[in-house]
Amino acid sequence: MRNKITIIGAGSVIFAKKLIGDILQFSELADSEICLMDIDPQRLKIAEAMARKIVATLAVPAIVTATTNRTDSIRNASYVICTIQVGGYEPSTVVDFEIPAKYGLKQTIADTLGIGGIFRSLRTIPKIIEIAQDIEKVGHTNCLLLNYSNPMATNCWAVDRAVGIPHIGLCHSVQGTSKNLANYTRLNYEDVTYKVAGINHMAFFLEFQYRGQDAYPLLFKALENPATFAQDKVRFEMMRRLGYFVTESSEHQSEYVPYFIHHGEEMIQKFGIPIDEYRRRCEIVIATWQQQERDLLGEGKNAVFEVEPQSHEYGSYIIYAQETNTPTVVYGNVPNRGLITNLPDGCCVEVPCLIDSNGVQPTHIGKLPPQLAAICRSNVSTQELTVEAALTGKRESIYHAAMMDPHTAATLPLDKIWAMCDEMIEAHQKDGFLGEFEPTIPNTGRGFKGVGDRIIATLEAQDAFVFEGGSQNTIKATIENNGDTDLQGDFSISATCGSIAPVNFQANVAAGETTSVPISVELKTTIEGPLDLNLSTESSNILCKGVLIQPRKILQNGGAFSIELAGIEAIRGQVSYDESGLIFDLAIEDSNIVPTAPSNLGVTSGSGIDVLIAVNDESETKAFTIVPADTKNKIPAQAFNDVNQPVSGISISQSDTGINYSLNIRIPYDLINLDPKQSEILLDVRGSINALGDAHSGGCVSLSGIFLRHEVRSRFVKLMLA
Repeated sequence: MRNKITIIGAGSVIFAKKLIGDILQFSELADSEICLMDIDPQRLKIAEAMARKIVATLAVPAIVTATTNRTDSIRNASYVICTIQVGGYEPSTVVDFEIPAKYGLKQTIADTLGIGGIFRSLRTIPKIIEIAQDIEKVGHTNCLLLNYSNPMATNCWAVDRAVGIPHIGLCHSVQGTSKNLANYTRLNYEDVTYKVAGINHMAFFLEFQYRGQDAYPLLFKALENPATFAQDKVRFEMMRRLGYFVTESSEHQSEYVPYFIHHGEEMIQKFGIPIDEYRRRCEIVIATWQQQERDLLGEGKNAVFEVEPQSHEYGSYIIYAQETNTPTVVYGNVPNRGLITNLPDGCCVEVPCLIDSNGVQPTHIGKLPPQLAAICRSNVSTQELTVEAALTGKRESIYHAAMMDPHTAATLPLDKIWAMCDEMIEAHQKDGFLGEFEPTIPNTGRGFKGVGDRIIATLEAQDAFVFEGGSQNTIKATIENNGDTDLQGDFSISATCGSIAPVNFQANVAAGETTSVPISVELKTTIEGPLDLNLSTESSNILCKGVLIQPRKILQNGGAFSIELAGIEAIRGQVSYDESGLIFDLAIEDSNIVPTAPSNLGVTSGSGIDVLIAVNDESETKAFTIVPADTKNKIPAQAFNDVNQPVSGISISQSDTGINYSLNIRIPYDLINLDPKQSEILLDVRGSINALGDAHSGGCVSLSGIFLRHEVRSRFVKLMLA
């Protein structure tokens, strides 16, 4: 019975010619059915004609079929070879290069890792999953998928995770590099042996031997030879630093790590890194396609159709080994099931694989040298997040994949990474080569569903709360409907101490709208506080946030207080008065005093103090900002009002130890419209700390517990003046 061998993406005619010629030169495979499949009828027609010429030239009994129907091409196939490129050079590859370039991100090949590799994965994985599902449904029993499509690691990882059919990812970097190494060391290739392991395009020659001897000393000699180093600069430099030679070319390697392209034109020139190299190659192929087509078909004057000798591509050898039970070792990309113990389980690794009638049998490697495992993991993280995005539709995983990519992270800040991803998603979706992804909370890396679309209901005490029994107090319930459906919700308010009668209310909030509802609560008994009010509802889609209402703090004349930041005392203070005004003595723990414009305090880093004073709950609040002295520029401490104008009449004295500073602030009664005979006033002290001690960044703190600069007078502290 004939074996059916299907090539999907056969419109890649040059590579298809190599594969078909390799297969049919094995006499045991010469009667196979070669089924060609491509979505481009014209390219498929050329591929079919080329395949028939191979059959005729080799004079073998193989048959050739062709179809644009993927499922039909896979039906009863024993082997499916995948060589697809979703979106082609135009428009998709062009987009993968041009949009990142706008953001200052340079690439060489962009087909494996980096932003180009991520989006090529997102386009390819859905299609290769469909191929795998067809194999599972209509392929011959134990049909083997041989994948040549890049990005290799993500494609194979996705197939394993989503479908789990027998598969192997194939690349020629191990074969090609092993010949390079023999050449660099001037060794007869037939006398060279090696062991390689890692991930695709970042596997390493763990062993490189000549007639059983370690030949790495010859490689390190070659490293110091300028003529040899010049042939493979990036890879030799990486060997110098890591101790092992990597499998994929210098132009590839330069964009998988953060050590080269990111550092500017001088570094690019020094290491001969060909920016936009893949675009150049593709444009040459496209420009010469008509001539190549004639050559492939052996047409034209004096043209002779030739079948090249078997190449070093593994595909034909795998099929031959499995069909004839002839043990053969190839390097394949397979799921990591304990093969490389210091790389994540389940990721796609490249290791030696024994092939015979039992199928693909990967070799256990054990631990890679730790530095090799580490640099592989830097790529595996991006691969894992890319697969997650492709299989789950989570848009945030696209951002995270780009964020973890070594070259992208070294080149762009986070806001540009987000913007670049958004633009690329939109461009590829517009071209029809990228599906929809679940939205995220705008400008974040968190999925919108379940978080951004939650309805949020909160309680807030706006006015000063009266804690006496029988008092009526008004609080505000705010319901923010972030979902896409209107809300009609029932809510209840209660206190754990039972000090209020439960309150029930209903809120109707349209999708995307916010509603505030004033709620009156009656205090049943006098309490010392605090009062913890709970807000609840039966709906699981509503996040309810209650409010803890603290009794107003009271300070006596000369009363001391302490304010903490992150559990560390940041401000120690004392408030007092005399016949002329209020006196604030403050000790501020700020180890990096940076005087800042008053309007920036609490917004940007900087040092300063806000003092807010009100005669009572109904009166106007007077706000003053004290900016400490700028000793470097010999500018004394200054006071400003709430519109950032200097205020005269406030006296300030400052002492500075270098790791903290103290302020004595005197505010005259006439600046706050205060009668000295008044028995009490309201106030707050808020500090902006630039740096707290030797190990903490700064932040904003306040006596009232309100950290923003806007006024919340119900939380002001009461100072007793009489």
